[in-house]
Amino acid sequence: MTIAAVIDTISTDTTISSTISHDTIARTAWATIAEPGDPHVGALIARYGAEAALTALLSLNGDTAASQDGTLAQLRASVSPRYSVNRVVDAIRLTVTGGYELLTPSHPNWPASVADLGETGPFAFWVRGDASLLSAPSVALTGTQFATPYGKHVCVNLASGLIARGWVIASGAARGIDTAALATGRAFAGRNMVVLPAGMGDTFPAETAELVDAVATRGVVVSEIPPGRTPSAWRFQRGNRLLAALTTKTIIVEAEYESGDLNTAVTAIEVGRPCGAVPGLTSTVSTAGCDWIIRHYGARLVATIDDADRL
Repeated sequence: MTIAAVIDTISTDTTISSTISHDTIARTAWATIAEPGDPHVGALIARYGAEAALTALLSLNGDTAASQDGTLAQLRASVSPRYSVNRVVDAIRLTVTGGYELLTPSHPNWPASVADLGETGPFAFWVRGDASLLSAPSVALTGTQFATPYGKHVCVNLASGLIARGWVIASGAARGIDTAALATGRAFAGRNMVVLPAGMGDTFPAETAELVDAVATRGVVVSEIPPGRTPSAWRFQRGNRLLAALTTKTIIVEAEYESGDLNTAVTAIEVGRPCGAVPGLTSTVSTAGCDWIIRHYGARLVATIDDADRL
């Protein structure tokens, strides 16, 4: 049960190009068995390469350096039982039939900015739309799913103003602030970037699917999750880190104290990106997270479009 079995299966499938590289196959395999941002897997791939690390994981015996790595014992128990030749082939087949672009670090459109995530970086990217926008100047506008009318109003003002100044507007695909950012991009013919917490074709929540499809025609939709894999709370959190790393700067428009969107802000600060937050009209539950980031993490206060542009 090795990567050779995947290659043999692919060779008989007329829907899949025979030119797909071994590294791409291996990275797809890792994405099907490991959770996004697993630092142990990331370290193995960094040391030995995706193919050698996967071969070592699946081989009970071996005399390569990767086979002797102490990390493998833990991964064999937790990760290798998830490996399936059919699962890897299905992910590749869905990539081809869905018309998605599969990026690995050797691809010219691979965004160099994700290297700042170190061992928690993505194994591969699945993309709809213009992959070159992954490296364009961009602003992450994100926040709570339970946005107030004030928060939505601020998001629309910031997004429309930043679009007019040439910025790509990045967000997730959640309700609330993300939806406001996506709707503004469509209304103002802006370029959006959407980071999905699930595989392509599985937009969550379903009511944002139309907005995400619109982004794919004028912007870019990206996921580190292979097609066919479902959302999970962990993958939502890991998607937040990816949003911060892919963008030039991050602005939290509205967020509660325990909002998962604060992870985006913290990651942005940790990887050296400018980070801002919009203060609330008063100290309320819906803005407590923004106030906390400003007070305790040094996020800069964003009150106007000029603040956002100069961040």
